[in-house]
Amino acid sequence: MSRPYADCPLVVAYGLGVDSTAMLVEFAHRGICPDLILFADTGGEKPETYAYLPVIQRYLAGVGFPDVVVVRYQPKWAAYDTLEGQCLHTGTLPSLAYGGSSCSVKYKRTPQDKYLQTWPPAQHCWRGGGKVLKAIGFDAGPADLRRHRFVEDERFRYWYPLVQWGYDRQRCQEIIAGAGLPVPMKSACFYCPASKKREIVWLAEHHPDLLERALAIERNAQAKLTSVKGLGRSFAWESFLSGRLELPLFPDCDC
Repeated sequence: MSRPYADCPLVVAYGLGVDSTAMLVEFAHRGICPDLILFADTGGEKPETYAYLPVIQRYLAGVGFPDVVVVRYQPKWAAYDTLEGQCLHTGTLPSLAYGGSSCSVKYKRTPQDKYLQTWPPAQHCWRGGGKVLKAIGFDAGPADLRRHRFVEDERFRYWYPLVQWGYDRQRCQEIIAGAGLPVPMKSACFYCPASKKREIVWLAEHHPDLLERALAIERNAQAKLTSVKGLGRSFAWESFLSGRLELPLFPDCDC
């Protein structure tokens, strides 16, 4: 199955995680070459995610794809340039902890869209009345199916190839391994409120320095919290960790 809207520039919103990596690999298999690949760096990804960037860059060069372009939030007046800095400066948690999504919009979507405003193929497309096609790596599993929307706005059409192809997370992992690539870990900020309890324990065991930074965000926001308990929304990470029994960490256990 070929890409839709072949006359539009194709931009990949790349997250350095499983789904978006599988999407790129499958693009190579299907002969679909993106015109641009963007990774929005929030400044809070885990070290393993940042370490995957040179791995995928080598793969992309080998299949004739463009390099990943890294973009970041660039403030005009703010005293911070990362989500972690914003949380510490304002005494708040990431918006996801309150049921919102502004952190993703501000630190992921907006830097990508701002880059595209100066990208000549996008400018040419928009001058001609067209729309840029943006490919997003949500898979066809139940969790991602709740997140994706087949919509468009005045500048972009949004394409979810993995959903269209019916590929779930397991299939994505198989595609990556089949290409001879290591399967990347889940891409998310180390202080993400969507982290499962086993992921919090993993962070404590593998990156205690990052855990301490996450707990600093939580402690700093405590004075302003009402219904939300902490980074876990219904629970505080620090309380969970202090009360946790010292049991072996099993991959399928939610502690």
